[in-house]
Amino acid sequence: MPQKSLGIVIAVGALSMALAPSANAQKSDSGNVWASRFGGNVKVLLGVTPLTTSNPNRMPYRDARDNAICVAPESLASLGITARVEGSIIKLTGADRNLVVVTARQGPFERAGGIFVDAVEVLKTMGIAALSFDQGANTLVLRSILNDVSLQGDTLRVSAGLPVTPKITTESDGLRVIVDFPGATVGELPRQLTLSSAKVLAVRTQQLDENTARLILDLAEPLAISWKEGRAARVATLGPQGVSAPAPLASPTIIAESTPSVSAGKSSLPASMILRELSTSSLSDDRLRFTLAANRLPAVRPSLVNGRLTLDFGNIYLADSAKTAAGALSELKHPLIKSAQLVPVGSNAARLLVELASTVGYTIRHSKGGGLLVDLLTPRKTEGPLVGKTIVVDPGHGGSSSPGNRGHDGVYERSLTLPMALSLAQALEDMGANVILTRESDFDPGLYERANIANRAFADLFVSVHCNDGSSNHTIRGTEVYYHSSEPMSRDLAKFIADKVRTGVDGIPVRGALSDYRIYPGEGFAVLRNSQMAGVLVEAGYMSNGADYSALKNKSTQLQMGIAIAQGIADFFGANPNAMAARFVKPQTQRDYGFPPPLALPDNDSTELPVK
Repeated sequence: MPQKSLGIVIAVGALSMALAPSANAQKSDSGNVWASRFGGNVKVLLGVTPLTTSNPNRMPYRDARDNAICVAPESLASLGITARVEGSIIKLTGADRNLVVVTARQGPFERAGGIFVDAVEVLKTMGIAALSFDQGANTLVLRSILNDVSLQGDTLRVSAGLPVTPKITTESDGLRVIVDFPGATVGELPRQLTLSSAKVLAVRTQQLDENTARLILDLAEPLAISWKEGRAARVATLGPQGVSAPAPLASPTIIAESTPSVSAGKSSLPASMILRELSTSSLSDDRLRFTLAANRLPAVRPSLVNGRLTLDFGNIYLADSAKTAAGALSELKHPLIKSAQLVPVGSNAARLLVELASTVGYTIRHSKGGGLLVDLLTPRKTEGPLVGKTIVVDPGHGGSSSPGNRGHDGVYERSLTLPMALSLAQALEDMGANVILTRESDFDPGLYERANIANRAFADLFVSVHCNDGSSNHTIRGTEVYYHSSEPMSRDLAKFIADKVRTGVDGIPVRGALSDYRIYPGEGFAVLRNSQMAGVLVEAGYMSNGADYSALKNKSTQLQMGIAIAQGIADFFGANPNAMAARFVKPQTQRDYGFPPPLALPDNDSTELPVK
């Protein structure tokens, strides 16, 4: 069974307005790296412990241009954050494996230049710490929040956003255990948790001081407590007196979905986003584009229902510049729409609502650096098996973090999958489908995010495009279309696509439709097992085979491959006209993305929305 890690998302404490990023910060003349101006030294503490830095030139400072508190990316390692600098952007990954992308800052000459990052932006968007700024001491203080406490049997699990090291003491002849977490706060956990087991009678929380969170456990009998620390969860294990503590975990703590758990606290949300910019452009009288720029890929849920397109954004905050642009939408004129508005919903969600003047479809492209391109368009076809269907197209791999297989002349798989996927997306669009692309350029949206994009959108199908490699056998060649396990609808889809590729693509033979268990027994491909709708992964050909590789690099073959896959999809829906039958064939545990409640349907529509 595939392993699943326990995700962590922590509520973020508010900072003073002095720490809010400014839209007036200046960029350097070269590239998109923010140019910093030295505004003085600052301290950044996790509780009472300073962030570690490699040398004095990498110490935190304040940017005089916008008051941002800048830290060296490598110093975030002590917070459990991995940072990768890629030109003008920095990719950050926390314990929950969510990817956050922020703009790099060029350090001032007083710090010998180098790359820095806005600490407040990082921590607020990753949602892993409470922040406060001491103006008098010129110090930013970070505190890990105890977001969730649960009991599974006699194992106490404590989720925290930042690394925590507890201090454990006992009282009352061992019947009371006190677990203190320096540099932490109990957040919004209640004082008395509704947790108990045969050995743990009660669990309470207490904020001992501003930098120390406390858990108090009342036990039925004296027990020894051992402490394990995983990447995504910190775990206290209760065992019989005298049992030695187990070794620390080398990987994230794994919790099977079927394991019952009594939990206190809030459900987990993915890392929050900041919507920075919103703009529109009329590409033609039958195509209108909305461009949304964010600091990471937004969580979006589209809905196109009788004269209304709604895009719901969960766990997102509108920057002042986006609010200003949203106000200007009231003046937007285009033949396809009657009106458009972007409105905040509560404190951490937003909704783009477009009233339509005619029949439209949509294409959504996830963009490098964070953001979306949303096109409204007049469908080329208004009848046919694909009209109105929503299909997620996933160009495999992307960016330097996931280049994929490499050809003998240095071409990477990421560069071949994208043109084939774009050809597929265009063919689907021409057939009247709504299309969502997980990427539209050379970047990696993240392995698990690809399926999440499809699940959030309640897509009808998921199609991932890849190129194969058989370095140990250069004679093996041909297109393979993989489906998950033995799932019947996905298997049918794979067969229809394989048949069309066989007759529609020159220069590459077809090896057929295959189960992904053939590659990963009992587990399969991550993108297929984690997507809830019918889906396939198309291995277009073998880069290790000279004939296949030559064809894969040919623009004509790339176009043919995209069209053939689209035709196979059309044949599948022709044989399976009920779209809802394909949507939920692989049910997944629904994550809470912080979406606002669905809008009521227009009066002239009786279509039922899918139940989340």
